[in-house]
Amino acid sequence: MTQFYQALLRDGGPRLGPRLRRCFAAWAGVEDDGDPTLEHSRGRTRVAFADNELCGRYTQDSPTGGGRLRTTATWATGHKGAPGWVRVTVEGDLDEAEVTAPGFMPAFLATGRATDGAVPVEAGAHLIGPEEVKELTGWLARADRGVPVIVLTVDRSDPNLVAACADHLAETLAGVAVVARLYDARTQDDLNSWLGGDLSVFGGGLRTYLPGVRPGKETYAMRHQPRGGGAIRDQGVRSLEVVVKGVVELSVHRPLPTDIRQSEPRITRILAGALPPGELHAAPPSPAAIAVPRGPKIPRPAAPPETRTIDPTPQPPAETPEPQPELPTEPAEPQSEPRTDSEPAVTADLADAIAAKLADRLDDSVLAALVDMARGGDSETTALIKTMSAHLEALTRAVGPAGLLGSHGPTQELEHLRREYDQLELDFVELQEHERKAQDRIRWLESRLAEHADPVYGVQADADAEGPWEAESLMDVVQRARKQLRHLDLPDTLDTEVSKLDVTYPRQRRRWTGRTWDALRALDAYAAARAEARFTGGFYDWCSRPLPGAPIITPTMVSMKESDSVSGNPKYYRARVFRVPAEIDPSGRVFMPSHIKLQPVGSPAPRMHFLDDAGGATGKIWIGYLGDHLPNTRTN
Repeated sequence: MTQFYQALLRDGGPRLGPRLRRCFAAWAGVEDDGDPTLEHSRGRTRVAFADNELCGRYTQDSPTGGGRLRTTATWATGHKGAPGWVRVTVEGDLDEAEVTAPGFMPAFLATGRATDGAVPVEAGAHLIGPEEVKELTGWLARADRGVPVIVLTVDRSDPNLVAACADHLAETLAGVAVVARLYDARTQDDLNSWLGGDLSVFGGGLRTYLPGVRPGKETYAMRHQPRGGGAIRDQGVRSLEVVVKGVVELSVHRPLPTDIRQSEPRITRILAGALPPGELHAAPPSPAAIAVPRGPKIPRPAAPPETRTIDPTPQPPAETPEPQPELPTEPAEPQSEPRTDSEPAVTADLADAIAAKLADRLDDSVLAALVDMARGGDSETTALIKTMSAHLEALTRAVGPAGLLGSHGPTQELEHLRREYDQLELDFVELQEHERKAQDRIRWLESRLAEHADPVYGVQADADAEGPWEAESLMDVVQRARKQLRHLDLPDTLDTEVSKLDVTYPRQRRRWTGRTWDALRALDAYAAARAEARFTGGFYDWCSRPLPGAPIITPTMVSMKESDSVSGNPKYYRARVFRVPAEIDPSGRVFMPSHIKLQPVGSPAPRMHFLDDAGGATGKIWIGYLGDHLPNTRTN
């Protein structure tokens, strides 16, 4: 599913869950009786509530256009007096959709004092006068601010238009932006004197200030996009569509805070009863603790013994002192004792014998009716059986939709499988992060051992003092790599496909971020070792025989060439030609068959194509592509 909207809020007010549930139920049009587990269906729209005193999740899945949209509100209380958190997402199986804040968001924000962790996020627009300018500049300057602040200035020709625009933005961007409307020209001058000329706003226009405002130090002031007053006066509220779209898209890329990232995967298990509620804020569990619960193992049926003739007076087994009773010639009374697993399995001959005796005792009239039905007759008994069969079929059709016979239809089964898949996805990501931390710890221990104990482990590698880094999106990984990994080159042309993976596959992207960062670190460490003549060989050799403590990835993730069907096909060949500097090739473009499989199989299956010039003129690894699998004989 593609993610279209995401709000991350902190709320320290009382009764967080009941307030959110009440607003969600009113918006969804559901009569809520407060049951901890409630599901409601109306047509093709499904609404589900599941919560307890510590956490909860509410979802609405409804059809829209050519697909479906799923709105999810997840909440949890804070740890040791900290404010609780709420995460609201809107996802869908549509290529694109005009999505704004769900209708319950303004009502929920009005019930408390929510923040984004740094600044207040309220249901309406803030009116800023000369006395509130200092507070507004404090919001803009907060380094930990996560949501943009939209500031609208005064329009003397039509003050009501500015107020209407502010109210519209506050409603459509509820939870993902702070909207502030300046009271008068004096307030505008005071604010602009603090912002400076590059960041100022005036003339009845507005400006969207992204997190990280630095007056006088901005290298690119236009990242805080302005919207002129003339366009607003000419088009009114319609001129704000570009502002709304930009802020909503920005909300999708906002990284999850550490506490939300750690506790959210446990909420599903807690609500399903697979994890005690007290584990919500516990330390990260071991892999055994988050293993998927399975039902009791059903023993495989024992192989039937060799066919033999039934002895009317069977001999007792050696381990049983008493003989077994003979097969009764008349139907025996049902035994009250349940059969235990130690009893011998019924043989095929014994089953045939019992079936034969039961057939002999069938009522002659029933047998005659069955024969008559097979011949197409219409005896009195046959007519009675047909009537009863018709009535039974009608009764089944009547009670089926009411769910009295159980919910086993395709729709219910699909929903059950979808919930199981979502939980498996969360568990897999948590296990993957646990493994990355363990591998990083092993590398650190190896480097310490090489330094203090046994020189056979080789040269010590620099350990990451902060431990394994956890990213929320692939764009975060790319941006960090550009700043820290000096032996790699990641061009801006990567951003289009990288951001497409982030937005189109919000659930899978956390699975790929760790692998991508590990792969980039391994490539950087390999290039550094080659440049310093500490290692000879290619990148695949590095992953198979690395220096002690150095970052690596599994060799099975690395492929140094493409298949002949790809390399020999001009269409597929051209898709793998990427730009390089003239020192490598005068044309500025080369074929890059070497790639790293961020996901081995499936769809999507992201790939990272690179050119190894660590031992060449540039001494770098050139990343040509990072995105979904390029076309080949299977994808086409």
